[in-house]
Amino acid sequence: MRTAVTSILCAIAWSLTCTGTASAQLGEYDLCANGEAQIVAVSNATCQDVAAAATAVAAAPAGQTPAALRTAGWKPLRSEASADGRGFDLVAIRGRATLRIRRSGTAPDLDGWMAGRELLFARGALVGGARPPKGTVLCTSAFLVSLRGHPGGLSAAHCGGTRSDGTTHRRNAALRRPPQPGIVLGRVQRNLARTRPLDALVVPVPSGSTRPSANVVDRGVSRPPWFVIGSARSEPGRRVCYSGRTSGIDQCGAILVGRDRATDRLASRIGRTRVVCTSIPAREGDSGGPVYTRPTGGGTVRAVGITTLVIGLFQTMCFTPIGPVLDGLNATLVIAGDG
Repeated sequence: MRTAVTSILCAIAWSLTCTGTASAQLGEYDLCANGEAQIVAVSNATCQDVAAAATAVAAAPAGQTPAALRTAGWKPLRSEASADGRGFDLVAIRGRATLRIRRSGTAPDLDGWMAGRELLFARGALVGGARPPKGTVLCTSAFLVSLRGHPGGLSAAHCGGTRSDGTTHRRNAALRRPPQPGIVLGRVQRNLARTRPLDALVVPVPSGSTRPSANVVDRGVSRPPWFVIGSARSEPGRRVCYSGRTSGIDQCGAILVGRDRATDRLASRIGRTRVVCTSIPAREGDSGGPVYTRPTGGGTVRAVGITTLVIGLFQTMCFTPIGPVLDGLNATLVIAGDG
């Protein structure tokens, strides 16, 4: 799971003559430059690959960092104020490479849909920057899909809930940026639980240059995201991971095999939905999160399912397989890194 590459330090003058390739350790960044309160780090790219972007960013005001990166051919995904309060980190992708930049100044308003982010579901209206209404539920975002050419984001149907008449109980959704709702998404578009024993729903995803959507598994700003390049079957014994807003990123184990698969049947009866169970523990709030294959050396994963419920003394995580969900929605998985 590691690549034999050495971390590289380059000069802040952007005469990047180092020869870094992929990350020295899977799922980590290589440092390309530091100094003057600015850091450039890469994953699945060389320091030379980001030289033009680094030069463009250095010449632009802090607030124009996303625009400078777009001009250089990168897609900014999110920004976040640094822990010391003196600057911000910004993550951008190009193909299946990731660039992280730290700058001084105020973080630009940049954020969008990725798997593994915190979601809010409420009966009442959700307003960005306002306190969530009573009865709001916290869940996790899953994969980006396309429904007849229109993008949508997956999560668990029970996060929205289903009334006795088949309508969605908590139909308003938002992407949370603690401590308050950050980006209001709108109403649930599809709820598979209304017609099938599948715990999945679709919500609108944001759009625009400052509200990007990408089929990657978010891992914060300190680690590069995983790129979702397709789907995989939920075969017994397969090594899988999931990310949840409560348990955190890259919670890994295996799909249960043999006698242990009786847990699947019990969980399916309890949850009244079709699930596959794993050896991985989960907690409340992880529902709706992405279940994916073990990451490859290139930082890619395949979608396996959507976190659905926990069962038993050890809080075993069970998930809804992605295949039936895509079939039920007549949807396709968006492939990350193409174009």
